[in-house]
Amino acid sequence: MNRIFLIGRLTKEPEIRTTQSGTKVASFSMAINEGKNKDGQEIVQYFNLSAWDRLAEVLEKYVSKGVKVAVMGNLRNRSWDKPDGTKGYATDINVKELEILSTKSESQAIASQNAAEANKPASQGSTPAAAKPAAPKKEEELPEIDVDDLNDIQMPF
Repeated sequence: MNRIFLIGRLTKEPEIRTTQSGTKVASFSMAINEGKNKDGQEIVQYFNLSAWDRLAEVLEKYVSKGVKVAVMGNLRNRSWDKPDGTKGYATDINVKELEILSTKSESQAIASQNAAEANKPASQGSTPAAAKPAAPKKEEELPEIDVDDLNDIQMPF
């Protein structure tokens, strides 16, 4: 079985291309935070992904750098000949399902921040920083549920 499930944030804007046959493909990368090591430093893993057809259209319209997504797909190995004559190898994730986890207001705040950074003159010497998502509004937060108050009949699983 070749399945992978990841939750993380996009590290850059999705790159959208169209094949000669007219099929859209989106290439993007995700950062997955795995916690901290014994020295207190963040452990982050980076993955390259691709999505095709309708998923590429969703990425193009609704997802930008910094947005949190969940993806399910499978691993794909590829190889190529490098200019120096050696073989290059890479493992990518071919996305089959995608769910946007950032709230609408958070996604809009991230998109606004990304647009502001893109329009900022290079002379200001800004360095790209990790996109900090806006805190969700109070009405968008999910209510807390005390599972001890629920009986077996109320549980959906």
